[in-house]
Amino acid sequence: MEILELKPLRNKKVKLYLIRSEDKDFTNEDYRNLREILENELFRFAVIDLNRKNLKEIYEEPLFRFLEKFKIPYYSVDIPENVKDYLYVEILEKEVQINDLEKEYSLLCVDPENQNSFKAQNLKSWIELLKKEVENKKKYLKLTVKPQWIVKQVLDIANRINNNEFSIMHFTYGELYSELKKLFKEYNIKVIKIDIEKKNIKNILIENRR
Repeated sequence: MEILELKPLRNKKVKLYLIRSEDKDFTNEDYRNLREILENELFRFAVIDLNRKNLKEIYEEPLFRFLEKFKIPYYSVDIPENVKDYLYVEILEKEVQINDLEKEYSLLCVDPENQNSFKAQNLKSWIELLKKEVENKKKYLKLTVKPQWIVKQVLDIANRINNNEFSIMHFTYGELYSELKKLFKEYNIKVIKIDIEKKNIKNILIENRR
């Protein structure tokens, strides 16, 4: 199983255009703004991490086709599936336990007299505690562990590039944006926030050439 080891860039000056993607497809205006960025920077590759499968269906494929027109290599990044399976074992076990306890609680409460019993209240508290643990674990994996794997993969790809100075285009979603920005900066990658829905693309490009 692959190990989560973040290897710093080796003698490279890299800029990363971090584009926050919301739960929608790009408009024609968005693509015009993207085209302007691609025409004014030396991008060696693009990376895409998305949140849900339905987003991949309506958004990822059109974006890939767009990048292909500019001959930009692209990568879909995420926690590797075998690692994800390993990390989610504890969550799945607790979800099974929750399901069993809920069945026991429901059977116990068939008799209204048992609803306020010590056993019923104890089961209810236990279920709520386990649900909270599962929620916190999922949140930690999504908002802390996943960004680390994404940054590791971006660093690994960047270290294989022969050029010493280049740019990367990275599409992500709002929940991961802040953590990714922080991690990339820790590894000496200059992060440039891009909102392609706004009309200030030229100003951003000019400012970041300085």
